[in-house]
Amino acid sequence: MAWRDEYQQGSFRGVTFRTQSHERRGGRRVAVNEMPRRDEPVIEDLGRRAREFAIECHVIGSDYTSWRDDLLDAVEAEGTGLLVHPWFGQMMVAVLDYTQHENTDDGGVGWFSLTLIEAGQPAPAPVAVSAGASGAAEADAALAAAPDAFAADFTIDGAAGWVEDAAGELISGMADASQIAAGLRGGVGPALRAFNVALNYLPGNLSSLMRAPLNLAHSVIGLVSAVSVLGNSSGRSTRLAPLEMMLDWVPSQPVFPQRTPQRVIEATNRMALLRLFRVASAAELVRAASTIEYASYDDARETRDAIGDRLDVLALAAADRGDDATAETYDALRRALAADIAAQGVSLARVYALELAETEPALVLAHRLYRTDRRTATSLEERAAGIADRNKVPHPGFLPGGVSLELLTAEATS
Repeated sequence: MAWRDEYQQGSFRGVTFRTQSHERRGGRRVAVNEMPRRDEPVIEDLGRRAREFAIECHVIGSDYTSWRDDLLDAVEAEGTGLLVHPWFGQMMVAVLDYTQHENTDDGGVGWFSLTLIEAGQPAPAPVAVSAGASGAAEADAALAAAPDAFAADFTIDGAAGWVEDAAGELISGMADASQIAAGLRGGVGPALRAFNVALNYLPGNLSSLMRAPLNLAHSVIGLVSAVSVLGNSSGRSTRLAPLEMMLDWVPSQPVFPQRTPQRVIEATNRMALLRLFRVASAAELVRAASTIEYASYDDARETRDAIGDRLDVLALAAADRGDDATAETYDALRRALAADIAAQGVSLARVYALELAETEPALVLAHRLYRTDRRTATSLEERAAGIADRNKVPHPGFLPGGVSLELLTAEATS
């Protein structure tokens, strides 16, 4: 195939330009270690250097100033953008430097020299806790398969402008839902910074990302994963409720009959985006639920059943529309969570009921039940507070008599 057949119209963030020449720079990152009494150095290969691209280009025409201003806005915009390189095709890049000049001899032409560098996806936030084996494995598998499945269905090539706008509104809604969920979880430090990077990256590069579905899928998954590691609480509600909210999120959308090709594309893109967001949320929800330190087997079983019911509903809906692969993904996540809960259940306490004959302080009951228990370093004061919290007693000095209280068998000595 001749080179002209592979040559493409150059553009950056959708703004086209004409190209005269280009340069590409790269190489390897190496550490040169020179040892005493040794002539040859030891070379450590640290990976490939980021590729840099220098492009000489221009915009031309009687109204070239509008194209010039559009290209200036594109190269000065924050974050990364989609470059269609005339020789190397589509890639995500960041602008390192540019120069722009004009002269009266070349009236009607705006010249540009662009220096660009390839850009990867934002680094994921560090995982705060070690995940359960089954839940982590299935979550990783689901997240690994999701981008290809999304890219196979999502496209805006040849679509009307309102089809792209509809997809953009849905993606913005996902970002808003993730931001609300992040607010519920809280967080500081590297995890919060990673979330803010992922949140700003997605809506800030919508136009470019929608033309590169794989990059869009990784960005959505990265945003959900960033939410999942925010906060440092081990409590069920704080850890799981925000992810459950994301999984249950349903955007408002008027229903139109799919009677035209454009409406079919819009509906297909909508389903692909919702499936991606829900699979990512389900995977991170299962991962988080597998890592919680449950106070009792009853708490763990309640969590397993609640999440399992959600996944069953999603699996049935996917099967009804003929998406067997997604249905199997939800089923696999549900089975993995059940396996992790069962493994933890061997050592978890069971809940039993006790009715006091008369009102007494929680500390007195803790002393009576746990005074000889040396299996943990938990103090009697902490056990008393746990009894009051579990039974939602207004004041730990007054456990009500004649009322059934919940206690944990694994902690009781009688």
